[in-house]
Amino acid sequence: MSVDRYRTVAARAEGVLREKASKFIGIVVPIQNEDDFKIELQRIVTDHPGARHFCFAYILGEDGTRQRSSDAGEPSGTAGLPILRAIIGSQLTFTAVVVVRYFGGTLLGKGGLVQAYGDAARSAIANATVVERMVMTHLRFSCSFALFENLKRELMAIEGDVIEKHFDEGCSGIARVPKSKAAELADRWRGMNISTQPVDQPK
Repeated sequence: MSVDRYRTVAARAEGVLREKASKFIGIVVPIQNEDDFKIELQRIVTDHPGARHFCFAYILGEDGTRQRSSDAGEPSGTAGLPILRAIIGSQLTFTAVVVVRYFGGTLLGKGGLVQAYGDAARSAIANATVVERMVMTHLRFSCSFALFENLKRELMAIEGDVIEKHFDEGCSGIARVPKSKAAELADRWRGMNISTQPVDQPK
């Protein structure tokens, strides 16, 4: 994973595993924050009223450091961690996997549960489209009309863009730029008499 890019899934995908009459449904979804995950989890719970367990794991953050997993009533370490390892193994972030279990009446043992939950998670991820996203940040800018075209060209060269603009006595607005290039770009713009200021963004 480069400084400017991270991997996630483009959309929800599922994988189904049957083991000794139990049915495991792995569901992978892209999320941006914990609130997104809570909404997705509630939707899944609503869709599967007869299921016994809803075990999950998710990873957030461009560097993948915000991680959480839950065994949701299964023996400790048999569900959440195998799901989390599946996400880590695929080098994904901003990604959640929920594995829904319909109990079939036969106990699988700890080893069997670890295998089943991990396999269901990997199956869902294998069925998903994995995409690379750019790690972006925002800069507020202010410049003369004459410099605005130069500003747009510089942004285009680094895969950035203007997401908000206002024209009054000059030009002002907000630019979206690759995070690793933001400081260098702000310094260069200041040398061109383009004022800049970081924009606080929600977590």
